[in-house]
Amino acid sequence: MGIVNEYIDKIVKFIKKENYEYPWQQYYKDMSRHLNYFEGSIYDKLKETASNYPNYIAIRYFDTEYTFREFMKMIDDIASSLMSLDIVENECVTLCLPNTPESFALIYAINKIGAIANIVHPLSSTEDIKRALKEGDSDTLFCSDVSMPKARGINVKNFIMVPSSVSLNPILKTLYNIKSNVNLKLEDNMLSYSDFLKNKKEIVKVKRNATDPAAIIYSGGTTGKPKGIIISNLNFNAMALQTRSVCKEYIRPGSSVLSALPIFHVFGLALCCHTCLVAGMTCIIVPKINTKKINKELKKYKPIVYPAVPSLLKLSLNDAVPGKNALKNIGVVVVGGDYLSEEVKNNFEEFLHEHGSTAVVKVGYGLSEATGFACATAIMDEEDAKNGTIGIPNPDMEIRSFEVGSDVEKPSGEVGELCITGPTVMMGYINEEDETNNTLVRHSDGKIWLHTGDLGYIDETGRVFYTSRLKRMIITNGYNVYPIELEEIINKCEYVKTSTVIGIPHKTKGQTPKAVIVLKDNVENTSDVRTKIKIYCKNNLAGYAVPTEYEFRDELPMTAVGKVAFRKLEDNGTKQNRNS
Repeated sequence: MGIVNEYIDKIVKFIKKENYEYPWQQYYKDMSRHLNYFEGSIYDKLKETASNYPNYIAIRYFDTEYTFREFMKMIDDIASSLMSLDIVENECVTLCLPNTPESFALIYAINKIGAIANIVHPLSSTEDIKRALKEGDSDTLFCSDVSMPKARGINVKNFIMVPSSVSLNPILKTLYNIKSNVNLKLEDNMLSYSDFLKNKKEIVKVKRNATDPAAIIYSGGTTGKPKGIIISNLNFNAMALQTRSVCKEYIRPGSSVLSALPIFHVFGLALCCHTCLVAGMTCIIVPKINTKKINKELKKYKPIVYPAVPSLLKLSLNDAVPGKNALKNIGVVVVGGDYLSEEVKNNFEEFLHEHGSTAVVKVGYGLSEATGFACATAIMDEEDAKNGTIGIPNPDMEIRSFEVGSDVEKPSGEVGELCITGPTVMMGYINEEDETNNTLVRHSDGKIWLHTGDLGYIDETGRVFYTSRLKRMIITNGYNVYPIELEEIINKCEYVKTSTVIGIPHKTKGQTPKAVIVLKDNVENTSDVRTKIKIYCKNNLAGYAVPTEYEFRDELPMTAVGKVAFRKLEDNGTKQNRNS
């Protein structure tokens, strides 16, 4: 009888397999294979949600709350003031802001009037901000007080300074403004946020199509050089609907998310902001998570959905014990941005259970060029999600492994370049036609495939596995750092002949940059020179990109064809640290 039952099971599995369009759909259970995507803009989608849940809390910022009705009013007020700046359709408006209610609202106000949000890191260097303005041909800059040390002196037609304290209660606002007094001072070419809001003009809502650009986020292309990634309304709305489909138990009206991951990163903007708002959720906005007191903040804010990068989980495990039931509100932890080891995943789940939560850690894989994650373990059973898989493709997404530089698909289990196609794939890179064509490639099947620069394989059931990077890129604390860019800046230092930057292991951040430097022939390797080089790097690089270690050599190791032997430096990265 056992043999008969086993034979019947095989027949049933075969029949079911034949009904799948793609092998990974066997894990979908009751989830739809294909979704119907919203045809309008991100503003239109948010407005639809707000009309359905006007009294739900959309934003929580410390002790301040905004309902969806109030948040839409904030968006309209900003849009009216944007109109007074004579911003036209498809014009880029540059944002250099941390997560605040105002920065979230600006994204939608810009979209409402038909413009494009051009978003840069609030701790960017002066050159990074200037480059973003130039790339987007942007005449308008919204800048936070935290960005002022690097932004002062930038000449732009409209410079609006937006303090992070705008939405704080009176007591917190006073305390914040006293502490930040120096950065709050305006130059002659700047406009305060309050004065900006005083100037209003009738809103002319511009009809935007799904395929129109909504935002530009800066990341890296296949060469490792930073690129402006153009993301459409459809990209954002498709990401939102896919996320809700694969995580419908938690991405729902009335739920809450910790919106601490920054909006200059696609994880923060597409998932922690847009996806959750259009689902009717409460975004608990935190401008900057305290990495020394993560567990205390999780206990305080009580999110149901906790998006994180692996380094945050590691820091939590090393943080102070928050109390037996301190984390009971956390329903799911969603991790992306870097590789998460099984050990850290299991340890953090155990940590959650010890402190009142029944949550499990769900892993997602994707990149900025795919508007977030293209595959995840969210709907998979824990047993199927083991053995290091990064999940299965979302509805309407395909991930395949191809021979590097071709459209020849690799057989199941064989490593190749992971490529992605589907409605969340970016429009392209701004002002970079060649780079766009190298990254978005039409294969012989007629589909446009995003070549990720990552190596991995797909097993026979459709599960995706990541192995390593083709790109020469460092991921530190979830942020992408591109050595080529750092080297170009370091090499401009008056004492430096040449340099190279490698990634070295870090116990919590995953990796940090290390600069290997050759001094100019007439420069002595003294402590004074080394200190001046470090100060130069601190002043000219974004904070997260400043090297944590420096090594000074007489020459850089070279390969037989005259290229820097990066691998040799990386192999010695933790063994050698001369004059650091």
